[in-house]
Amino acid sequence: MKKYVLILLIIIIAGCAKIREKIVLYPKLEKKPFLCGILIPYEPRYRSLGEDMRDGVLLGLNGIKANVYDTDADPIQAIEAVKKAIFKDRVTCIIGPLLSNTAIPVACVSQLAGVPMLSPTATEERLPSIGEYIYKLYSPLDVEEIALARYIMKDIKPYDIAILASDDSYGRRIARKFKEEIGLLGGKIVHVFYYTPGSSNLRESMLSLRDTNTDAIFVSASESDIPAIASQFAYYEVLDSSTIIFGMEEWGYPTVVDEYVSYLPHVIFTSLSDFGKYPEFEKAFNHRFGRAPTDVAFMGYAAAKLITRAVKNGINDRRSLQFWLSDNDTIQPLSGIALSKEELVSYVKIFEEKKGNIRPLN
Repeated sequence: MKKYVLILLIIIIAGCAKIREKIVLYPKLEKKPFLCGILIPYEPRYRSLGEDMRDGVLLGLNGIKANVYDTDADPIQAIEAVKKAIFKDRVTCIIGPLLSNTAIPVACVSQLAGVPMLSPTATEERLPSIGEYIYKLYSPLDVEEIALARYIMKDIKPYDIAILASDDSYGRRIARKFKEEIGLLGGKIVHVFYYTPGSSNLRESMLSLRDTNTDAIFVSASESDIPAIASQFAYYEVLDSSTIIFGMEEWGYPTVVDEYVSYLPHVIFTSLSDFGKYPEFEKAFNHRFGRAPTDVAFMGYAAAKLITRAVKNGINDRRSLQFWLSDNDTIQPLSGIALSKEELVSYVKIFEEKKGNIRPLN
């Protein structure tokens, strides 16, 4: 893996000189009508998701011209695609790519060329740190851990916290974000334990958690894993009457609550009940494309709506678009979507379950 990353970095760096040459050779690239470049993969594994993002963007652009480029879910192909978009077709901005593994090299090229890139779906949190031309859309789904951590440190004030997370990309990502936020707020994570998703034997993790003797445990688990985790908390006597389990919104699903209510004394979880209802978008997407939209389509649509708003404000070139995006990072092109995480924390609601009773806490 390290060898692959090194090779990729060498290729990107080697291409920088050529990119800079092209910038010098074409100093007036921006003197063209506004044109979006949409980067998606047509590679079979990701084609459906790519088409969803493409169609969401096209719907949101509402007539603004756009070209579509295939990244093939491959970093090298993605670099070739964005070079064509920037230097041959002279796009004003890039929307995409779909995946983080292609978004990172595309962002490097876009930054060097001075072309704004807006990523609606890449999960790499550090993407905007590449440079001032690189932007990432966020939704309340991206700030659940932040909202929960802030509530815990403000209202619960535990001495320490342990984490149990599924040993997959989802569990590790959620656990990492939660741990980082707790650390920023001055909290202490004593241990992080991982379990195999779908496993019914969590003995090792449970015994380790019991030995920590902590009264606060954050659990990052899928909906299907929660019942088994809850029952084994009880079986291995990990919890006492003062222990609080913290989790994401899956812990509030009625069918899940029914499964764990008899095992766990106290659970606090997030809820996004005020986010995600966009009937007008769903109707328009279904009418145009003949299918129901996915979350990926929605995020593509939101990115396009942000660009559309910029164009309506008279933005027509790369540099002015970069200024506009930076100055308007609090704008929500759709309710609950923004370039700034801080604008979205208020969408996350906190609930608690005690003895079968559920009530809001914030």
